[in-house]
Amino acid sequence: MAIDLGKKANPEDLEFLNGHANDTLEGFEQIRTDTMAIPFIRLLQTLSPQLDKTEASHIPGAEKGMWFNTLTKELYGEEFKCIVLKFERIYIEWKPNRGGFVSYHSVENAEQIAVDRTFGKWKTLDGNDLQENYVYMILIAGHEKEGPCVLSLSSSGIKAAKEWNRLMMMNIMPNGQRAKPYYMIWNVKAVAQKNDQGSWYAPKMSFVDYINADQYALAKTERLALPSRQVDYTQLEAKIEDETSF
Repeated sequence: MAIDLGKKANPEDLEFLNGHANDTLEGFEQIRTDTMAIPFIRLLQTLSPQLDKTEASHIPGAEKGMWFNTLTKELYGEEFKCIVLKFERIYIEWKPNRGGFVSYHSVENAEQIAVDRTFGKWKTLDGNDLQENYVYMILIAGHEKEGPCVLSLSSSGIKAAKEWNRLMMMNIMPNGQRAKPYYMIWNVKAVAQKNDQGSWYAPKMSFVDYINADQYALAKTERLALPSRQVDYTQLEAKIEDETSF
């Protein structure tokens, strides 16, 4: 069920809450990082249901080539800026023809259960597909306090991801030291692609700047909390991308 965030109140409407410092969080003790959803940042393609006004997942104003937040449904336009908190390479196991999420695996485990390692089309003994994914835990610059989001790239998106990884590891700061990946702000842009099979949008990353002190503090706090966060990869089941997208 979709979450309606409702109309935001004006500051003066909330004055009645002042002076209630003794209010407690009793009854919410089990709401922790491991019981909160982590949204994915996805790129709208030609067949994305978010573009179809007859679909329940429709997002008003959505257009192909736009990035959006799967939890808040916020549209970020054709590009957004982010700070990378963590990178992980995994394999997601799907029933044949994206028939449903089964599990996700480390590279080592995927290599053990794959009986067919045809390039880009790994299969398990049960006939399930093993799809390689480059997964980034990120903070959206300008929305850092909303917490981490997941940017998961697969198929043709992995080429852009590998280039991004190289840029992240090779950046030298003005003081001559190599920058840690989470010291930097990156621009992630949707770029139109086309071949004989069709057209789609792919990501392209470029360095923007280094983080400021406030962003560093938030990034450090979120990185410390990452081990307790659970990523719900079933969100990738949604029919968001067409055959030529990543």
